[in-house]
Amino acid sequence: MSRALQVLREERSLLQRQLSAIDGAIAALSGTTETATKRTGKGKPMSEQNALVGPKKRGRVWTPAMRAAASKRAKARWAKNKKG
Repeated sequence: MSRALQVLREERSLLQRQLSAIDGAIAALSGTTETATKRTGKGKPMSEQNALVGPKKRGRVWTPAMRAAASKRAKARWAKNKKG
């Protein structure tokens, strides 16, 4: 009986992670963003907070202006190195 409960709990946990991933994909495709409460899981039971585990964003989000400036600097550096 306890083994069956453990298997069911593991299955529920897997399904919750899969649902969270699907919700994230839908949000990304529809252009909506998650609220801080949904991302962090604050105010939810620990079992639900653990279900929100997934890939985490790392690093800085670059604006188009930042990308253009970095590209300009890199091109200048490459031109300088090419000359000698």
